[in-house]
Amino acid sequence: MIIGSALNAIDYLRKGKIIGYPTEGVYGLGCDPWNEDSVSRINRIKKRGAGKVYLLVASNINQLTELVDTDNIAKEVLESWPGHTTWLIPAKKNTPKWLVDKDSGLIAIRVSKHPTIVELCNHFKNPIISTSANISGDENILGKTTFIHTFSQTVDYFVEGNLGNSDKPSIIRNMITGEKLR
Repeated sequence: MIIGSALNAIDYLRKGKIIGYPTEGVYGLGCDPWNEDSVSRINRIKKRGAGKVYLLVASNINQLTELVDTDNIAKEVLESWPGHTTWLIPAKKNTPKWLVDKDSGLIAIRVSKHPTIVELCNHFKNPIISTSANISGDENILGKTTFIHTFSQTVDYFVEGNLGNSDKPSIIRNMITGEKLR
């Protein structure tokens, strides 16, 4: 695993590699969401069953225009962004199927204000996959040393930076129903 800056991580994302990085609350794993092989690789790294979708993080709403109808995003969603709330929003028909919940047609998205995520997404010019850095069922990783020990053989690049000041992963809410899922 290479350790370095958000700017240098962009080449890894473009090549379909997996990166680790700090988020608002826990360390995360990410990749290019349009690269199905990369998303599948995160499934293998996390030992997560196929069919579960991941959330995406973006640095601004303009990065979401290929995925959702940004003109119809609810006021409550817009007022919570940028922030630590992930919303389930109806996906556009051309959104890659591996990003969309097959039963509901919703995609999970957060516009973040975490400086490392903002820098990653700004340089990548797109949102990225964001999932907590852990093996499915295990505790979330809150320390850089633990992250490196756990993922040194499976993650290609680790972005330096500090965790935010939240003590847990993002809240997840459904934009249509308002229901809080996490």
